[in-house]
Amino acid sequence: MIINTLTGIETKEILDTFNESFSDYFIPFKLTEGQLDSKMLADKVHLNLSVGVFENGNLIAFILHGFDKINGEKILYNGGTGVIPKKRGLGLTKKMYHFILPILKEKGIDTLFLEVISENIQAIKSYKFAGYKIERTLLCYKGEVPTLQTNSSIEIKQLKKYNWSLMESFWDISPTWQNSNNVINGLKDTSISFGAYIQNTLVGYIIYNPNTKRILQIAVDKKYRKNKIASTLVSKLLEEYGNTLSIINVDKGSESTHRFFKHIGLKKNLEQLEMKLQLRK
Repeated sequence: MIINTLTGIETKEILDTFNESFSDYFIPFKLTEGQLDSKMLADKVHLNLSVGVFENGNLIAFILHGFDKINGEKILYNGGTGVIPKKRGLGLTKKMYHFILPILKEKGIDTLFLEVISENIQAIKSYKFAGYKIERTLLCYKGEVPTLQTNSSIEIKQLKKYNWSLMESFWDISPTWQNSNNVINGLKDTSISFGAYIQNTLVGYIIYNPNTKRILQIAVDKKYRKNKIASTLVSKLLEEYGNTLSIINVDKGSESTHRFFKHIGLKKNLEQLEMKLQLRK
C-alpha cells in the first residue's frame, strides 16, 4: 500500500472509491461525477491537501480536504473520509492522518473541522485518535412543508448582494462549513436568496439551493421575531420550488430554530457531531 496526496488524481477515480465507500453507510448514497464535482467545488477541496491510500495503483481510501482562510486562520474542512468495505479494519484512516498532518503543519494550517454521524462510533474513535475534539452537536431536517400562515405586510424581494455584517447580526448560531458565508459566496450563481423587508428595512433572509432542495441559511432580525417573517420566507420557496425542503447541520443549542423547523413540518433525520483539530495554538 502507498499513501500519498491526491494531487493529479482524476475525479472519476475518486468517484468510484467514494461511491463504494458509502454504499453501506448509515444513510447509503451514490453520486454522479457531476455531483461529486459540485460537492468538491462547494467544499473548496484542494487535492494537494487531501490524501489517499493506493493498492496496486487503485485508490482504496481517501480524505478530501477543503481549504479556506477565515479571519486570518488557515482552515481545512473534511469533505469526506472513505474506505472501501473490504479494506476496513486496517487502520487506514489513522494511517492517512499520520501521513497528512505533518504536511498540513508545514503548510501552516491552523485548524481542521469535520462532521461525523453521532452513531458512527468507530469513526469518532479514529478522529479522536488523530487529535480531534467534539465541538457541538448538529441536527439535520427534511420533510414536506404544508401551506404556512404568512404576513402580508412583509415584502419579499430577491437579494442581489449579501450584506453579511447586517445579516450576521440576525444569527443566534454560527453555520458549519457547508453553510458558511465563504462557501455561500462561491455558490451565488447556483443558489437563490430572498430578503424580507418591512418599510424597506431588511428584517430576515433565506438562502436556498434549488438543486439539492436545501436551505443553506435562514435568519430573522431579533427585533422583528414572532411576526411570521421566517414562515413568509419559506412560503416564497414553496411557491417557487415545491414543498420538499431540507437543512443540514444546525447547531442543537438553538431551541427556537429547532422549534421553527418542527413547526413547519420538517423532521429530524440525522444527528452529527462537529469535531475540531487545532494544529497551531
